Amino acid sequence: MALLLPAVGVLFGGGAPVIRPFLGFGSILILLLEVGVISRKQREDCRRGAKVQEQFDTEVLQLGWNRLVAGSRVDAEDVREIASSPMTDTEKNRLENWYEPIFSKLPLHLGRLLCQRTNIAYDMRVRKTYSGILLGAVVVLVVVLTAVGLHQDLKVNELILTIYLPALPLAAFVLREHRKQGDTIETLTTIKSEVEKAWDKALGGASSAELTITARALQDAIYRHRVSNPLVFDWLYNRLRNRNEDLTRHAAEKLVAEAQQKLSLSGSK
Repeated sequence: MALLLPAVGVLFGGGAPVIRPFLGFGSILILLLEVGVISRKQREDCRRGAKVQEQFDTEVLQLGWNRLVAGSRVDAEDVREIASSPMTDTEKNRLENWYEPIFSKLPLHLGRLLCQRTNIAYDMRVRKTYSGILLGAVVVLVVVLTAVGLHQDLKVNELILTIYLPALPLAAFVLREHRKQGDTIETLTTIKSEVEKAWDKALGGASSAELTITARALQDAIYRHRVSNPLVFDWLYNRLRNRNEDLTRHAAEKLVAEAQQKLSLSGSK
């Protein structure tokens, strides 16, 4: 909807002044709709999605469920409703071995930390790319809209009503998302630093019990991040997936080899 209004303004606003008030009204309506309805719905979906991710992680990583932080689990009926459509073979292949299989060569308390590190590092890379795209998009948006308005010989008030005002919801979305992504990247950087501290402790010979407690605290931080984080478009995640998977695999092999060397591990679970 935010893309449609400036497109209509650019294509028809110059030659059809009668639609300009409707473009302005539409931009205000979309802003109110986004603030009052869409954002709330996205927060609810994000919270539910974070709980599903938390259930997956706690089962795979064998961590206890922290009801104080995450509340109750997602109802089985809700999970079924989300996953009611049959999955294609391509989707199944993308979900299998979500964490690198090489982590299974380490004891659980070590492999668990590397899985958590993968979560954070992967998310950071996607968000840094998205944040850069958003910043570039708002610059391009202003330049293109101004150039189109000048080409149509629009006066300042006409330029505002025909192009800038209809583009306001899109510009607000881009700027707000860029700020949120920046704040999220800062949070992820802090969590990643804590994971790396825990990894240094693990390589220093910390006990399994101590590292399990640390991992549970890190998982709480990951859950809080997931609940409040802004979303990223699926098309961008899919576009970056192959490259990110390659980087993740390389880092996993390096970290596992480091642990095996320093701790003299045999390579079995």
